[in-house]
Amino acid sequence: MLVFVVLLAVPVSAPPPVAGASLKDQIAAAKERQAELTASIARSQQMVEQLKRDEAATRNALAATTEELKDIRADLVGVRERIEEVTARLERIEERHAALVEEQRQTDFTLGLLEQELANGEEDLKARREALGRRLAEAHRAENTTLLEQVFTARSFSDVLTDTSAYLAYGDQDAQLAQQITQDQQALDSLRLLTASTRLRTDQLRRATLDTQAQVLELRASLRQAKARLARLEKKTEKARERQAAQILLIARTKKEAQQRVREQIAARSQLRSRINNLVASAQRQANSRFGGVAPGQSNGFFDWPTTGNISQDYGCTGYSVNPPRGDCPHFHDGIDIANGSGTPIRAAGSGVVAFVGWNPWEWEPAFMVVIAHGGSLSTLYAHMLPRYVVSQGQVVRKGQLIGYMGDTGNSFGSHLHWEVWQGGDWLPVNPRLFL
Repeated sequence: MLVFVVLLAVPVSAPPPVAGASLKDQIAAAKERQAELTASIARSQQMVEQLKRDEAATRNALAATTEELKDIRADLVGVRERIEEVTARLERIEERHAALVEEQRQTDFTLGLLEQELANGEEDLKARREALGRRLAEAHRAENTTLLEQVFTARSFSDVLTDTSAYLAYGDQDAQLAQQITQDQQALDSLRLLTASTRLRTDQLRRATLDTQAQVLELRASLRQAKARLARLEKKTEKARERQAAQILLIARTKKEAQQRVREQIAARSQLRSRINNLVASAQRQANSRFGGVAPGQSNGFFDWPTTGNISQDYGCTGYSVNPPRGDCPHFHDGIDIANGSGTPIRAAGSGVVAFVGWNPWEWEPAFMVVIAHGGSLSTLYAHMLPRYVVSQGQVVRKGQLIGYMGDTGNSFGSHLHWEVWQGGDWLPVNPRLFL
């Protein structure tokens, strides 16, 4: 018994703790990596949503352009500008898609590292659990060995002192070790669940990215088709203009003759205006009373196209030498020329009152025309028509109502309609597209 007391009284130092700090650091690093993944996934989700919005906007713009290309009266210059805008927008979408793919590649790499770290942590915990098991087994063995047996079997008395002191300290250390293992296991389990959820979200984002890629390819194919159709229409329009240019050469073979034709055209337009000025003013009063005209800010959509065909010459500056000057343009076309077969129906671009029907005798080649007053100081002129009196002066017509047929009367370069929109008391020609 005396030995027992001495053994308890001898001061001893506790054994070093089993290594566990490395796993704690790994868990902390894994949590940081998980936070990086969460931020990366959030960025990817934002990029996917932005891509979807961009694709939808591009699809709508391309659909509108494609629809306009189906109408051979399309503003080819405007269509080309819109196609160029769609092309640039699609290139930006492709750049964003590439950035999204790279972001997801980095996410997958980081996720792989995290999963490897979690696997390493599980191996660490397994080793620590086994070490704890061995310690507990050793402690159990010691508890079942009497001190007297230890004293008699030990190689030296100091060994008895060391072993006994260690066994006495093992109890508290084992409890702490078991508690730490439990906490680390819980942390790893939580991280593993979060990682599994992250993997699911990345898989969903990957599928969404593949969907956006398919949409981009579809948009690219539609864009190629729109460009091809535009090229065909531009070629067709250019051929019509070449035919007109050939006819102009027949009419005015020299620059001097062309200048004379311009002077004659200006004089004819002046005489026509003075001739029908009162008629248009009277029809405008009737149209204002009946229809009210276009309201401020509501001009777009006020008129419909008056006929079908291919636009052979648009409103604005032109290279045709027989057109008179205007502003900074040495030659200016006051309306839109729509070419089609002779006898193609022509309809009122808007509701109004017929101000004039008949010939313009002041041109070097008289043209048959119709003028309609629509109210709100707006009037429309339809020239080069076949000489058929489908409507009469003072008649009220509705938008889309038949008013005549396409022809090539007057200074014409083939069967077409020359359509003008006048605005204001001086009947100044303005761009008809502003009202379509």
